[in-house]
Amino acid sequence: MVKNWVFFLVLIAVINKNIYSQNIQILKFDALKQCIYNNSDTVYVVNFFASWCKPCLLEIPEFVTFDKGIKNSKIKLLYVSLDIKNDQEKLLKIVQQYSLQNVYLLDESNANNWINKIDKHWSGAIPATLIVKKGKYKKFIADAISSQTLFKLIK
Repeated sequence: MVKNWVFFLVLIAVINKNIYSQNIQILKFDALKQCIYNNSDTVYVVNFFASWCKPCLLEIPEFVTFDKGIKNSKIKLLYVSLDIKNDQEKLLKIVQQYSLQNVYLLDESNANNWINKIDKHWSGAIPATLIVKKGKYKKFIADAISSQTLFKLIK
């Protein structure tokens, strides 16, 4: 009986790890930069958020609505979490609750090394959204944003 219980707990741990790894990728800023600053004709909308940020959580449904409206287009929405790498449970719950895709956990300990590379006027406050078109900086919004505003900014 004890062996079955231990096996069950190990199985749950493996399943949870697999769910996490399928939904959230951990990356460094340089990898994110290479992904969005390329010469493709894809427009990247990058939402910077954290699971502990109430305005960020209130904004997520707007991005979910936006994401539904850009299916089969050359627009790609990326969620970049600024949560602590070792505290991922809340983030995973949010990802699962909203069925978020393209979620990345930014693994950078010193924000001063990368914040100004996103936008030289950004204080680091979240939520924040970056729009990159054809590998070039287009717009940065250092505040919550609605899906309607996102659609207008993309056009």
